[in-house]
Order: sequence, then structure tokens, then C-alpha cells
Amino acid sequence: MEFRTLDGAQPFVVSQEGEGPDIVLAHGFPDTPHSYSALQAELVEAGWRVTVPWLRGYHPATIVPGRPYDPETIGRDAIALLDAIGAQQAVFVGHDWGALMAYVLATLAPERVRGLVTIAIPHPSVLQRTPAALLRARHFFALKLPWAEASTRRRDFAYIERLYGRWAPNWSGPAREQSIAEIKRALADPVALKGAIDYYRALPLGGSKLLERPPAVPNLVIGGSADLVPAELFRAAAGLFPAPGRALIVEGAGHWPHREDEATANGAIVGFAGGL
Repeated sequence: MEFRTLDGAQPFVVSQEGEGPDIVLAHGFPDTPHSYSALQAELVEAGWRVTVPWLRGYHPATIVPGRPYDPETIGRDAIALLDAIGAQQAVFVGHDWGALMAYVLATLAPERVRGLVTIAIPHPSVLQRTPAALLRARHFFALKLPWAEASTRRRDFAYIERLYGRWAPNWSGPAREQSIAEIKRALADPVALKGAIDYYRALPLGGSKLLERPPAVPNLVIGGSADLVPAELFRAAAGLFPAPGRALIVEGAGHWPHREDEATANGAIVGFAGGL
């Protein structure tokens, strides 16, 4: 993937290919835009202009001193990105933090969103606060700690490797190793490591009012049957969105269903976007 910087009050570093209607692919943690290389190629072939940004903070050129990482601000990052690429409206695909960005974007500016594809994170309104759920989500608390950068970096980012193993227990092979290598390379820059962790520090423990209710835009929510989030929550979330929204559960996949089973997940994304 080739990247270029879009200058402005909020700079963006993006890979952009193809011609046609706009679709944006936003990554999450711990990940980089490279995880979308196969999906980007499929969407270009299907006739889309595909923009794949680095999330703010993950690339040093995207950092704006003093700009926070709370949910509303990262949603406004998405609006600023659409402005920067000259897209009045787009389909927005988000994984992990990219999914949260997508939900907030569609809440703040539904007229800018043709549809959402959210991967590994159902709408937060269906998430449960049971002891088991809090245990599965313990990284949210660990990454708020003052020493989170040091503990994440320790022993060549062993924490990142543990997260991949816990979140995607059935994933193995070159694609997984490449993903881990890419995120280690990105977070080797202390500025980027702090930026990535600051998303967790800025997330209110009590939740955000912007995430209390799903936005009224079509949503394809994709989850894995072996992820931290139970499959029934993805199905429950899909029922809260207008047609033609639906849930896709990728059997055996964990937190990266679009990488663990590219044929199934990417085919569904291309089909959903085309149907819009």
C-alpha cells in the first residue's frame, strides 16, 4: 500500500485507490491500515474509490498536539477525513476503534454516511457489564494505567502478541505474523504508541451519550464466533439498524474476521456496499 499525507488542521495519512463512489476503511487496535490491503483491492475492482487512513495517533504525521481521543473527537476525525478527500457521502467500514469511529460519525452526521460496516464491535448499546464481560475487556482498564506504554513495549511488545492470541485463538500463519510485525513497527515510535493508547485513556468508563442509541443508517455488523464479544450481541445489534442491515458471524474467527476468513467477510462487505 502506498500512502500520502493530506495536509490541513487535522492531517491524514491515507492510501487511496480506485474511482467511483467513496468507501473508507478504518482500522483499530492493535492494527494498521495494512490489514485492509486485500479488501481495498476487491473494492477497487468492484468500482469504488477506496480510502484507507491511519487512525490519528498511529502515525506521527497525524498527531495534533492537544487534540483529545474521546469518542466525539474521533467521530469528528471521520467527518474531517470525508472533507479532506472531497467526499460528501461515503460507506464507512470500521474495525475495533474504527467501528466506534463509524458509529459516532453516523450519529453526528448521518447525511454523510450511506451505510456502515462495523467489524468486531457491535453497537455499544448492546454491550453488557457483567463480571464475565468486564474480565474479557480487562485491556480497557490495563491500557488506562500511567505505565501502559512501558508494559506494552516490554519484551518486544509481548503484550501485543498476547492480545492476538487471546482475541483470535484460532488464527495462525503468515497473515497473522505480518499483522503483528506491522503494528510493532508502528508502535516502535513512542509518539505513536502514546497516541494508540490514549484512545483507551480518553474513553469514559460510564460510556458516551453519543453511543447510547444506534444511528439510523444501514449497518452490516461482522463478528467472529471465537471473539471476546458473544455472537448473540452482534445479532442483537443488527436488529437495531434499518434495512438492509444484518449480522454476519464468521465461524471460528476471532477479533479479525476480515483477515481470518477474507473470502467470507470481504465478500459480504463488497456485496453489502454494492447493495447500497
